[in-house]
Amino acid sequence: MTLTISKRYCKFEVDDLSRPGTPAVGRGRTMKEAIGDYFHANQLELGIKFDVEESARSAEKRRRSRELNKR
Repeated sequence: MTLTISKRYCKFEVDDLSRPGTPAVGRGRTMKEAIGDYFHANQLELGIKFDVEESARSAEKRRRSRELNKR
């Protein structure tokens, strides 16, 4: 598999061009974020499973709360 990383407007996009239209495109402000978004969106197709522990889940909830409070 070869993933292509491109820049569209102000976001990075990750796509598998050998399978046009099938997998979801990963998007993010950084290349790492876009790659992570791609794998998260395509975990079933790629046979990946993320086991999120409670410590990570609660930390993400706190991060989201902080970001919402900034708005």
